[in-house]
Amino acid sequence: MRPADAARQLQYAVASQTNTYDYEVSHWEAHAYEDVFADVIERGELDDVMTVVETLGDEFSEESRPSVARARTVADDVLTADGRPLTDGGERADEA
Repeated sequence: MRPADAARQLQYAVASQTNTYDYEVSHWEAHAYEDVFADVIERGELDDVMTVVETLGDEFSEESRPSVARARTVADDVLTADGRPLTDGGERADEA
C-alpha cells in the first residue's frame, strides 16, 4: 500500500462515519497524514496501516479533526503494540 492509498482509505472511513461524501473531506485533511502512513508502511504491516486509518477515522467529526501530531501518536502506539519497540537507532543492547 502507498501512503496516498492509505489517505484515500481515510477519506472513505471518514465519509462513512460522518455521513458526508468523500469529496467533503478536504484533500489536505486526508493527505496531511501521508508522512505518518509512509512511516507505518515502512515499519509495520498492512494491518497496522488499517488500524491507524480506522482509529483516525473514528476521531473525525463534523467539528473536529485529529491533528498530525495525534496521527503520529496513534501510529507510534500501533507500532509499539505486540512488542515491536520504537528505536532511536542507537546501540543495540548486545553491542553495549
